[in-house]
Amino acid sequence: MFFGQSSFATYSVANAASVCKVDDDVDLGIVAPLGCGVQTGAGAMINVAHVDETSAVAVFGCGAVGMSAIMGAAVAGAKVIIAVGGNSKSLALARELGATHAINRKEVDDVPAAVHAICPAGVDVTLDTSGNQYMMVNAIRSLKFHGTFLPVAAAGCIDHFDVGGDIMMPMRTMKGTCEGESDPKTFVPQMVRWYKEGRFPVDKILSFYDFSEIDKALEDTSSGKAIKAVLRISKQ
Repeated sequence: MFFGQSSFATYSVANAASVCKVDDDVDLGIVAPLGCGVQTGAGAMINVAHVDETSAVAVFGCGAVGMSAIMGAAVAGAKVIIAVGGNSKSLALARELGATHAINRKEVDDVPAAVHAICPAGVDVTLDTSGNQYMMVNAIRSLKFHGTFLPVAAAGCIDHFDVGGDIMMPMRTMKGTCEGESDPKTFVPQMVRWYKEGRFPVDKILSFYDFSEIDKALEDTSSGKAIKAVLRISKQ
């Protein structure tokens, strides 16, 4: 069980400290992803970076975590939200979810230069969901002076980057964060409220599959057809 929260069981035993109450009128299929990737992305923007209406942010990777970060930044009122990815359909959806700009990394030679073309000084916050060393370096170099880089991928190594030029002299911060540093008992119900208010359209990134379609769910996720697959186990 990854993080002690994942299973393919029809029933599970949970400690009371791990349970949070959500509104009865919300489909549990929509609630299911909130406790992991969704709160990781949204929480990073809201709880860690403390994004507000003065903030400019760039999100590298438009999967479930990246899209959730974009929605979180939008809820917080960020003035500039840049989505960086390689899938044109995902980038279009990112704009629907709140991104003000989109950069297709496959169509530009220099991603940080493309970010700086939008925000000449650089952005306040960058978040990388890929764990790819080149994306992480690009995220760091897209920051302004005193900017903050949030790596949220579970894996990822940078073979080489210029600590003096990329971190020390621009006085940037690289900050580790896990699960958006969220208190699920309060943050998950808060995301549900935002969803019901139409401010956090998480349903737009979800694709539902019967448990018998698990192989198709994996295939669609790997191909980029599905951003966040949710399996439903039929009642017997």
